[in-house]
Parts: sequence; C-alpha cells; structure tokens
Amino acid sequence: MIQYGPHDKMCDLICEDHSMLFVLSRFGIPMGFGDRDIEEVCKCNDVDVKTFLAIVNMGLHGEGTLPKVDKALHPEAIVKYLHNSHDYFLDYRLPSIRARLLEAMDGEKDVAVVVMRYFDEYVAEVRKHMDYEEKVVFPYVRSLVQGDAGIDYHISIFRKQHSDIESRLTELRDILIKYYTGKTGNVFNAVLFDIFTCADDLRQHNTVEDCLLVPLIELLEK
Repeated sequence: MIQYGPHDKMCDLICEDHSMLFVLSRFGIPMGFGDRDIEEVCKCNDVDVKTFLAIVNMGLHGEGTLPKVDKALHPEAIVKYLHNSHDYFLDYRLPSIRARLLEAMDGEKDVAVVVMRYFDEYVAEVRKHMDYEEKVVFPYVRSLVQGDAGIDYHISIFRKQHSDIESRLTELRDILIKYYTGKTGNVFNAVLFDIFTCADDLRQHNTVEDCLLVPLIELLEK
C-alpha cells in the first residue's frame, strides 16, 4: 500500500485516489499546485503537513491503517477539517442527494413519500449529531489547546456516546437496491452512486474523529 510523505507530488496523491479531492477542499487547498510536493502545497496554504498526511494516509487505506497519534499533530487543524466536512454534508451533499431522489422517483408518488420521510429523518439525525460537535466538542478542543481544560467536560464523554452516522444511509441504499420496483435509469443510478460515495465519506469522517481527534485530545488532557 502506498504511504504518502511530505515530498511526494500533490498531483500524484489526487491521481491515486480522487476522493482525496474532498480532503484538499476541507483543508482549503485549491487546485493549480503544478508539480509541487505535498509539503510545499501545505505551507503555501497554511496547513500543517503532518496532520494533512495523517488524514490522507488514513483515507487511502481505510480503517485498517491508522496513523500514529502524537502531540505533533494539530488539533485545531483537525477541527477545521471536520467543521468544513460538516458544512459540505449539511449544505451541499445531503441536499443534493435529496433533490436527486425526488427526481429519480418522479411518478412513484407513494414510494417517494415513504423514502423522503426516511431520508429527512436521517438528515435530522445527522444535523443533531454534527450540531453537538460544533457547539460542545469543538469549542472544548479549542479551549484545551489554549490551556483551559475546564472541569465539566472530557473527550471521553464524546467517545462513549459517539455513534456512526452512515448506517441509516446505507440501509436506505440497500432498500432501494433490493425493493424499489419503479422506473430506473441514469438519474436513479446516479443517486445510488451518490449515496454509496456519501456513506463512505461519512464513515471516513467518523474514523477521523474516533481514531485521530479523540486519541490526540486524550494525550493533551493527560
């Protein structure tokens, strides 16, 4: 398996796995970096290269290859990445899937009502999940980095109650594949592909929180 380092070309990283475009976007790294290596591109965009590579290498190889967590990683960079991920899911990806679902099931009114109710309930769960992180977890991390550990909260609280947020989306995907008998075509296949991609992206998002952010904050708390 490829393990990318600071002196590998950023372009090679993207060509190896185009899903890394999500990572660049969430770190605020634009295209147009030419043949510069990862470290150069990160420096030009004020991104901590070690933190960037920890997330990149985790994403390329899945949950089986987890990064070594040490205090050299930047918790604020991880929080920025996660915050931008939240904006992407809530403001773009999930609304886009919703619109495509409606289009794909045009003419299947009864089925559409059930599917959209399920989807809207799922989105409400995701929003609640991410709002908690935005209002409680991320402010706590920022305060901890600034030297104020506080007495009312610890990252173990988050770790114990943190749940996956992609399972119901995966269930919807399976229901559509197994039991949807309405008309299908390019739009239906496109929305299924979007659901597959989004579920994988959400799974990776959870992994960054559970296997990178939480262990790092536990180190800082000690």
